[in-house]
Amino acid sequence: MKKILTSILLLSSLVFASNYKYEITPTIGGVRPEGNLDLSNQLSYGLRFGINLDSVIDQIEFGFDRSDNVGYKNSNQNTAINRYFVNAIKYYQLQEKLSLYSLVGVGYESIKNKMLNNKNSGFFNYGLGLKYKVTDNFSIRAEVRHAIKFDHGDNNLFYTVGFVIPFGKKAEPMAKVEPKPTPTSMPVAKKPTPVPVVVPVVDDDKDGVNNNDDICPNTPMGAKVDEKGCELDSDHDGVVNSNDICPNTPVGNVVNIDGCVKVIHLHVRFDTDKANISQEYLIQIRKVADFMKINSDYSVILEGNTDSRGSEKYNQKLSVKRANAVTTALENLGVNSDRITAKGLGELNPIESNNNKEGRAQNRRVDAKFTK
Repeated sequence: MKKILTSILLLSSLVFASNYKYEITPTIGGVRPEGNLDLSNQLSYGLRFGINLDSVIDQIEFGFDRSDNVGYKNSNQNTAINRYFVNAIKYYQLQEKLSLYSLVGVGYESIKNKMLNNKNSGFFNYGLGLKYKVTDNFSIRAEVRHAIKFDHGDNNLFYTVGFVIPFGKKAEPMAKVEPKPTPTSMPVAKKPTPVPVVVPVVDDDKDGVNNNDDICPNTPMGAKVDEKGCELDSDHDGVVNSNDICPNTPVGNVVNIDGCVKVIHLHVRFDTDKANISQEYLIQIRKVADFMKINSDYSVILEGNTDSRGSEKYNQKLSVKRANAVTTALENLGVNSDRITAKGLGELNPIESNNNKEGRAQNRRVDAKFTK
């Protein structure tokens, strides 16, 4: 067994790749027989070969497990068991490097020394596992599978640890080869010297910059422009003055198309006098975490709010607790704490009336503002 497992690991170490279509996984683990198998618990080792897909199913896996010297209970006899199987696998991202996966498939079990009504049989199996990416070229997976034999409905519980090595580097696009010019003995006609064309000075958009120097040729009439003919953006937020309805945006804030600070109402609602986050609002918080992972140069300001019931001092403290609760949720989803600022605005920033139940529910919230 040690020689076979060593050979598998040596073979696997030759197929490292960073951008891959396949993966090979040596495994070790154990098997717990259930039902009327009359077999002892056993060790197993094996090998998996996975093909990554771009479809509803993330991977098709072909596998082999072997158990040596498996003892029969109440007997001095033992046997060896080979198991062959194919599984369909679906992954679910939990964190940047950690994924949960589910599997379902079928297989065939071959028993060398058949006793006590144990014989070769097909089986159906299903299971769950975790996969952790250590580096681009190496991952670890752990899983539990439950197998039900077609014959007599006897069961086996498998638990394994695998060492995943990807391979199959994608092909680089071929460089385009330019055709070489065909030599000719014919004399090449001399090209005539071009006559300079005098272009009249024109300023079509009447912004004071001539067309030949104007890189923004359709500036709105009356707009102030720079020396290149482009409209000014006084607060440097990326929205020109004529379209900017918030002309004095603080430097560094992320703005919308109107030049105003981009605010995301997370729709994280809180019960009266509470700061804990219900499970239903984690989807919105996850969207913010995903946005910040993609835009690594962004930071976020979380503003906690309350309705008007209670004292202003108490509501201020409660709003800070709500902002801190969302901060903790973002950190748990992989956002660094130094990119998050939590503020409490108390009852001073309502978006609806506090004179009715519906309005107060809208005001018990946390808003997100992005900055660079």
